[in-house]
Amino acid sequence: MKKYFFSIAVVIILLLMTGCWDQDLLKNARLIYGAGFDLAPNGKLLSTFVIRDMAGSEQQSPKNDIIYTDSNTILEGRDKIDDKISRFLRGYRNRIILIGEEQAKQDIYPILDNIYRDPKSALNARIGVVQGKASDLLSLKKVGNVLIAEEIDELIKSKELTTNVPKVTIETIYPVIMDPGEDFVLPYLMKNGKRVDVSQIAMFHKRQFTGILSTDESIMYLLLNDDKGKVARFTRKISKGHQNGYDFLTFNVNKSKRNMKILTQSGEQITVMLDLKWKVSIVEYPKSHLDDKDVVAQLNQFLSKEMNLLINETIKKMQDARCDGLGIGRKLRAYHPDIWKQQKEDWGSNYQKVHFVPKIQVEITKKGIIN
Repeated sequence: MKKYFFSIAVVIILLLMTGCWDQDLLKNARLIYGAGFDLAPNGKLLSTFVIRDMAGSEQQSPKNDIIYTDSNTILEGRDKIDDKISRFLRGYRNRIILIGEEQAKQDIYPILDNIYRDPKSALNARIGVVQGKASDLLSLKKVGNVLIAEEIDELIKSKELTTNVPKVTIETIYPVIMDPGEDFVLPYLMKNGKRVDVSQIAMFHKRQFTGILSTDESIMYLLLNDDKGKVARFTRKISKGHQNGYDFLTFNVNKSKRNMKILTQSGEQITVMLDLKWKVSIVEYPKSHLDDKDVVAQLNQFLSKEMNLLINETIKKMQDARCDGLGIGRKLRAYHPDIWKQQKEDWGSNYQKVHFVPKIQVEITKKGIIN
């Protein structure tokens, strides 16, 4: 009897269950694997979409179809492209969002708004700023034998591991965009012949592109922000005179300990104390003699001096660009709310007046297996 009632219940439930009413079949879609956005000469938005044409058989390789259109918004641009192609344009496999320099100098949020509103958007797509136009970079189609979207995506991933660029996706950048007390940075990409160079960082203030950090400055910023990858290497010239292989030393930061303290005086002067302690390993040093304690002590002193010069240059450039990438405003809001209320209306200018007191102590703890 119980089995009889159970069977009836199962039948009723199955009849009441809805089907896949919102299915979006892959066979009806053209997939976006990369997208770029530039400021068009007429003031509109120039959209570049990398559309993947899947192979018809296992012997054929997939190919990219690059399509351009100008429009007032991203969605209008996608609708225009939908009119030109068969099937429907879909972005749930998108891997990269690239923004040209001139477009990045505008407020970048209107570009991202439709992506955040669409539940089928690829929020794990990486985002970056391109020197010149994003369309020029995507028009490469391939780098070697690798399709352009995959190449840029994998290149950014590798540079995250070497502490050259931050780990930023469409999803992770959203809270920072909406935070008035913190600015964000993005990977900065350059076209180098038929290849792509990713080793620098683009700085933003109020969602607008305001400056660039060099390769060493980018690594320093990420270490300041406690965002170290697996490797963080620097190379420094250690002696004057004729340049040869013996004049340089390369070291890797194995461990970085940061201590930040914010001091306020009369609600006007804000001082940020930054204390960093690095434990490093020597990666390349042809002169050797690292078994001599005096030589190691001199190198510790020399590298500490060099890195203190670099940290001051990095912070100065960030202040010139009004890029509060360390979230000083957010910390003021949390721990000094009264001061933040006085400063927040013109935080960009007030941030430039913040007095930073950085100090780095470098200690060589690993010298390689030679000695």
